[in-house]
Amino acid sequence: MSSMEPIAHIHTDMPQKFGIPRNSLVAPHLHGRIVFEPEFSSNLAVTGLDGFSHIWLLWQFENRVPGGTAGDIAADAAAASAPDAAADSNTAADATAAFDMAAASSAAVDAGAPNSVAAPGARRHPAADTWSPTVRPPRLGGSKRMGVFATRSPFRPNPIGLSCVKLDRVELTDAGPIIHVLGADLRDGTPIYDIKPYIPFADCHPDAAAGFVDEVPWHELTVDFPDDLAKQITPGKLDGLVEVLRQDPRRAGSKHEPKRVYRLAYAGQDIGFTVDGDTLHVVEIREGRNW
Repeated sequence: MSSMEPIAHIHTDMPQKFGIPRNSLVAPHLHGRIVFEPEFSSNLAVTGLDGFSHIWLLWQFENRVPGGTAGDIAADAAAASAPDAAADSNTAADATAAFDMAAASSAAVDAGAPNSVAAPGARRHPAADTWSPTVRPPRLGGSKRMGVFATRSPFRPNPIGLSCVKLDRVELTDAGPIIHVLGADLRDGTPIYDIKPYIPFADCHPDAAAGFVDEVPWHELTVDFPDDLAKQITPGKLDGLVEVLRQDPRRAGSKHEPKRVYRLAYAGQDIGFTVDGDTLHVVEIREGRNW
């Protein structure tokens, strides 16, 4: 994406990749604020936008940005500096592509990927030597491979993300517009490359087939959130947090470790939880961590 620069960045309650919903539909209360870069912060540029209920966001996956669980930041940062950093499987909306990047090159050859040797003088894609033609979608338990272009994995030749979010309101300020959205399935600080209105007659296809996604029932966890801990959550943030936890923030295929405490960074707080079977138990809330 070297020929494009962000027009804006989105600010959300999810400072890490761990826990970010795999699509905006499953966490409709997650709030985001889109703030434009100075050269694009014109109130005129959003004239008429408030007449739409939903908008499309075109954005960039940041697979080399440290993330993971709150206790894994150091390990994740070390992985990010390694040549195979793209194999980080705690990524933004997914542990979406838990594939072994160390074997990506041979896997690409086995799967019939184009030869990585370019013709003399030809311009080679930056991802020519690192992309994998197959990934393991978390919807399939992280064990079955599908073609990368049949998934929404962040590990793609061009790290482009696409989200349809609900337009909450457009705030006009002296410094430019701020777009408030709901269902923000993006990491805090994610660069936004374009914004377009969602147009129902053109964008909605009720009879569309969803491939392998339709073959696997949608599964959510039951969230056990004690009242005394729920009261510690920042006002207005509880519904979004429960929606995130319900989707099971752990990477796909995680083994059963009912006593393990996972940590989720959310809205300036550190949420500790365990998972036993189909029930997630919130066990601790900490304040003021620096992510």
